[in-house]
Amino acid sequence: MLYTDETRRDILSRLSGYRLKHTLGCEKAARMLAQKYGADEDKCAFAMLLHDITKNFSQEEQLNLCEKYGIIPNDVEKEEWKTLHGKTAAAIAKDVYGAPDDVVHAIAYHTTGCAQMNLLDKIVYMADYIEENRTFEGVKTARKLAARSLDQALLYGMNASLRELVQRGKLIQLDTVRARNWLMEQMQEPNG
Repeated sequence: MLYTDETRRDILSRLSGYRLKHTLGCEKAARMLAQKYGADEDKCAFAMLLHDITKNFSQEEQLNLCEKYGIIPNDVEKEEWKTLHGKTAAAIAKDVYGAPDDVVHAIAYHTTGCAQMNLLDKIVYMADYIEENRTFEGVKTARKLAARSLDQALLYGMNASLRELVQRGKLIQLDTVRARNWLMEQMQEPNG
């Protein structure tokens, strides 16, 4: 992994305004969650620095990156092209910054989640959701839950996101539905 002070400065130099503020908040939240739940802090922080590296790209830029990296947008991503930033950011993380596969995976699924999420995936998803600059209704509850149970916080966040998407009449990624269902199954198991 090529996570150094120099790499960090390079990544942050590509961001500005709210995106920079959000990314720094995510990095801080990821380190806090990593400490709490015993994950690799640097991996979590590295993923958060890169998770939105392509977020402000235009539709054309996103599609060009998809073509360059062999990313085939699914039906939802074709309609809601801004959701491509997870996959394109993951490709940049691997190609430009040499991110390891687990970091690349966590970045790719940081907005949708996925079934069989590992600890890094969960922390990246939640750090993005609860970082200190977020002000949406329910974020305080999510932060409190994250301090007690990462899985409960994830389920809360996924449920809230799904409700919002339905209310806004948006298409829903199947990965999010699969992630929620998988998480519910895990939480119902005696050792889940």
